[in-house]
Amino acid sequence: MSDQRSGTREGDAGRRAMRPPRWPWLIALALIAYPFYWWNVKRVEVRPNELLVLVNKTGKEIPAEFGDQVVLYPELVKAIAAKTGVSEEKVRDSYKGVQFDVLKEGRYFFSPIWYERIKMPATRIPEGKFGVMIRKYGRPLPPGHTVAVAPDERGPVSGTLSPGRHNINTLAYDLQIFDTIVVPEGFTGVQTRLSGSDPSNPDDYIVKTGERGVQPETLAPGTYLDRNPYETRVDLVDLRSQKYDMFKEDAIEFPSNDGFTIHMEATVEWAIYPDRTPYVIVEVGDLEDVVAKVIRPYTMSLARIQGSKMTAREFMGAREAFQRRLFADLRERCRQQGVQIKAATIRDLKPPERIRSIIRERELADQTMTKYENEITEAQAKAQLVEQEELANQQQSIGDTNKQVVTLVTMSQQTMDVAVTGASQRLDVAKLELEAARRQAEAMIARGQADANVVLLGYKAEAEPLGDMVRAFGSGELFARNMMMQKIAPSIRSVLANTDGPFADIFRDFQKVPAAAPTPAVNAAASADPALKGGK
Repeated sequence: MSDQRSGTREGDAGRRAMRPPRWPWLIALALIAYPFYWWNVKRVEVRPNELLVLVNKTGKEIPAEFGDQVVLYPELVKAIAAKTGVSEEKVRDSYKGVQFDVLKEGRYFFSPIWYERIKMPATRIPEGKFGVMIRKYGRPLPPGHTVAVAPDERGPVSGTLSPGRHNINTLAYDLQIFDTIVVPEGFTGVQTRLSGSDPSNPDDYIVKTGERGVQPETLAPGTYLDRNPYETRVDLVDLRSQKYDMFKEDAIEFPSNDGFTIHMEATVEWAIYPDRTPYVIVEVGDLEDVVAKVIRPYTMSLARIQGSKMTAREFMGAREAFQRRLFADLRERCRQQGVQIKAATIRDLKPPERIRSIIRERELADQTMTKYENEITEAQAKAQLVEQEELANQQQSIGDTNKQVVTLVTMSQQTMDVAVTGASQRLDVAKLELEAARRQAEAMIARGQADANVVLLGYKAEAEPLGDMVRAFGSGELFARNMMMQKIAPSIRSVLANTDGPFADIFRDFQKVPAAAPTPAVNAAASADPALKGGK
């Protein structure tokens, strides 16, 4: 038996020695299988608008002292690294749990043996909305807090996410989407912080900014995306004018000074002061509370106070005066409560019917008497009017006559003034013309005298040589004869020079007689008279 077994073992060994080695086939198989594994098993394609989150399948369990944590968030990784003394990178790879970071679109290679590969869509917040993240990991929130302020606290995260795309790890966070907070025109937003530090004075209705409670600042009309509902509650308060009608069953009744019940129906127009809105909301309440706790009680109490000062009869016809006093008192009282009273209109203000009938009859009699008095007054006024009209006509006639007299006197005065002015002007002109004529006559006389003097001087100039010549001849006759002889001498000489004719014969004998020599007187006269010289 032993021989057979040994022979069998030897035969098996020989057969094994004859078989070819297997490792080349294994290498070849590995070279073929690994690329297939790398490309078809490890490859992860993250398409657009997708995210990839890895979950470590293998590794150490997160220490129990950190609680039931499944997300390897940064603060947890730092705490484990500080405790174990290893690097944060090694902690992220060596502990089971969800990795905190997300991977965006692209191609990645992670083995499904070591990682669970979870693809999730990217978060999109539509327009007109905002998001609030709810943290799934971390330690519980401290008492009095509604939002997570520290990075390792669990619960709603402080702040908001605006519209658009956000790469959120939905294994670590939940997302809640809220409508945009819109404060319309005519409204304001009262803010109440739900999380924060305790108020410094718990007895105050309005806390300081940032403390937990109603905030002193309000939101103006507009759109708000940064108000986390877990952190701040916003209550819209209508600041527009409101009306409160006190009719029928809501009418007010109060006693008068003499004990009669007065029925009053009124309308109050009011609004909340914008700067006092937080105080009104905290101290009083909403708009219905304002009416129930402020408007109606004050109106009733002030109406009773004012009504106690008047008798039932005084209320007849005293609606406007009563309304003014009620409005002034109501406005002052409500201002202290942060409520603005814009108007208080009394629709009806009347005492009981039995009092009204008596007062109405008395008023009717008074009205009738007043009517008759008015008619008498009107008739007197008409008579006075007629008398005034006649006086006015008379005054008008007198005035017209006076106007005519004044007009005629004025015209006459103007005509006289014009005539006097014209006569004065003509007198002045005549005086000027007379003076001019006088001066012209004097000039003419002067010119005539000058001309006469010139002529006289000329004559004298001519007469003096003539007189000298006459005196030189001794008498005028001789001088005249001499002048005549000088004038006719040339003619006679020409006649005598002509030898033809009988007339020449008569004078021919005279030419033969020699002329006598001139006397000295004649020669002196001839020398003194230039004309005689010319005659020779």
